[in-house]
Amino acid sequence: ICPLAVRFTQDHIRPVFQTGQDLEGTIREITAKPGSGDYDVILETPFDAIEIIRWHKRDASGAEPDARHWFTFDNRRLYCLQRAAAALWPKRVGAVVQ
Repeated sequence: ICPLAVRFTQDHIRPVFQTGQDLEGTIREITAKPGSGDYDVILETPFDAIEIIRWHKRDASGAEPDARHWFTFDNRRLYCLQRAAAALWPKRVGAVVQ
């Protein structure tokens, strides 16, 4: 899936992972390999694949306005993936997810 199609579940993230690795250094470690299908390139990361879900909250009317969107609780990893994908624009970028 394209990392830019996944939404965050938090408004803010810490600038380091729990291991102490900083996000900027991690972004530099992400590489691009040739893609297939709908993607020009696939990102290879130094971390495990992010887990994505269809997560939504009903509004006051009972509707589920975000039901068609993907979200992740892996916000720092998503940030790294999105920065790497944006740097490769206009190529169509994909990443492995769970």
